[in-house]
Amino acid sequence: MRHALWGLLACGLAGPAVAQEAVTFQDSRPLTISGFAVGSYDWDRNAHTNTFAGSKIALSLFRPWSDNLYLFGQLTTTLRTDETTGEPVTEIEIDNLLVSWTPPGASAASIEFGRFDAPIGFERDDEPLNLLPSNSFNFEMARPGKLTGLVARCAVSPTVSVAGYVANGWEVELDNNQGKTAGARVDFFPTEGIAIGLNAVYGPEVAGTDAQQRTLFAADATLQPTAQLILGAEANVGRELIGGGTSAKWTGVAATAFYRLGQSFGLSVRGETLKDTDGILSGAPQTLQSLTISPWYFYREAQEGIFSSIEHTSFRLPAFSLRPALRIDHSNQPTFQNADGSLRDTNVRGILELVYLF
Repeated sequence: MRHALWGLLACGLAGPAVAQEAVTFQDSRPLTISGFAVGSYDWDRNAHTNTFAGSKIALSLFRPWSDNLYLFGQLTTTLRTDETTGEPVTEIEIDNLLVSWTPPGASAASIEFGRFDAPIGFERDDEPLNLLPSNSFNFEMARPGKLTGLVARCAVSPTVSVAGYVANGWEVELDNNQGKTAGARVDFFPTEGIAIGLNAVYGPEVAGTDAQQRTLFAADATLQPTAQLILGAEANVGRELIGGGTSAKWTGVAATAFYRLGQSFGLSVRGETLKDTDGILSGAPQTLQSLTISPWYFYREAQEGIFSSIEHTSFRLPAFSLRPALRIDHSNQPTFQNADGSLRDTNVRGILELVYLF
């Protein structure tokens, strides 16, 4: 759901050049390069592990061909632990690749093709666009974060916009069955500082079969009642057919609050619950809950570009931020693994994340 940010970039075509270093190649429409780097420290109580990591670097490219056509792409290199071997693995992926076309004479509409953030929810997968250094269970399981396909958007009025899309499936880069996932979104902007989105998604999400259709209804809201306070929330209700006329169901809610305490300090808090009634998302019938608290230190504002602000707010992303966090997870079933392989119903993590925008 970066459409507001895409719009911000596109607006720059009619105004001054984006305030970043540009590689022109003697072209009147420059290639704009930006990105971010993430360093981290992670302590896990149950696993008895703690480690520093240079965990991610992302390079973003923005190139307009005309006032009606542009390209946005992002390559992301991530360091993670292989779940099977436990060894560190470095992965390079096309995180975003988007060609956007605005039909002549229809400035309120656009058609976009490629790999993009699913226009659902408040959280994102890129660290600079999130208010906490870890994603919620809802983001990771209850709804898609990335889609590959085609999306059409239209601003019906200053207070209402709509979008529809067709994609391969949840987090699927190349389709693994014959069906397609389709979705629709309606955004409402009743007044300044309030944005509300309603979503419906439907399609087969199991590899090799179109029989197990999945349905998701989701709602999200972004509120900024004061310049210092940001509130974000999302709710997800889904089900998947599992054969024999039965279906697996889940419901989830997550709420985030950020308060700017001064020029260089802030505090983020997120609480959530995810009820995986039939274990279709997490592998076991359970209710997952988490509470995360993260004080911020940040320095200077980022330059213009894709990583410049939290969508639907006036909060400018910092060029440098240091975000420690304490995360407490709980389940009504033993699900969090200990170092000896046994399971328990709680876990505590300490996280320190450094984010640098360039």
